[in-house]
Amino acid sequence: MTRNSPPPRRGTKTLGGDSSGPAQTSKPWWRGAAVAGGLFLVLLALAVVVNLDRSGSSTDPSRTSSPGPTHGAAPGKNTGGAGGNPQTSALKMVDGVPVGYPHSQAGAVEAAVNYQIARSSAKYFTDTTTRHKIIAAMATSEARDRLTDNDDTGMKQVLSSLGIGDVNAAGLVARAAAMGTKTVSYTDQVATVEVWMAGLIGTTSDKAPLPVSASWTTYTLTLQWQKEDWKLASVTSVNGPTPVSTGSEPSSVNDFRTADQEFDAPPYIG
Repeated sequence: MTRNSPPPRRGTKTLGGDSSGPAQTSKPWWRGAAVAGGLFLVLLALAVVVNLDRSGSSTDPSRTSSPGPTHGAAPGKNTGGAGGNPQTSALKMVDGVPVGYPHSQAGAVEAAVNYQIARSSAKYFTDTTTRHKIIAAMATSEARDRLTDNDDTGMKQVLSSLGIGDVNAAGLVARAAAMGTKTVSYTDQVATVEVWMAGLIGTTSDKAPLPVSASWTTYTLTLQWQKEDWKLASVTSVNGPTPVSTGSEPSSVNDFRTADQEFDAPPYIG
């Protein structure tokens, strides 16, 4: 399905753009800028392919943990910098990430959703220390270094494409929420779960090369039962399923700036 639309103004758009006729001869709006095109490719592979071993059991003793939900956090924020709202989960929190899942298929699904939400926060993109702590909290001992290296590289590419540096990092909007899950395979030691996610990423700057834009991605997370918990062993992603745009006018950057400050982060489950 296609529709004619006026030239987009800065605000939010669905990644992929609108077509202007049955033959789709016009290019999506974001392809006009090389940086935005490069960002699009990175965003589609936000969870960079990580082929990892599935053995080993060491953990990082330097991680800090807190029992149960954290109350009194500012709206939309939490002390760990992870993508989910810790007030919604009764699980133990380690650096803002829920851990301690049941040894069951349902527990593996909960872990998959929460781990991908944790990887989707603005601070995960912009703060190297926070990102490393989040990875350490959720990854298997074998996966940790490789996942860290891959995501460090991916985040640098995203921030470069967005024109984000230390000075304007606070202007980044990055959020995601799960639309659904599917268990691909499950044993008591290894589980593979697909998580269909809707996301937002962009900057609240009028001069941003890419305004706040929507993405739809399906992540495949492989989890291993290690140290009495489900831990992330690998993650890959593909684009979609992506819905048709509603044709609504994009919101202004001021609207997104206000919403990012006032709305709580998406909830963790479990």
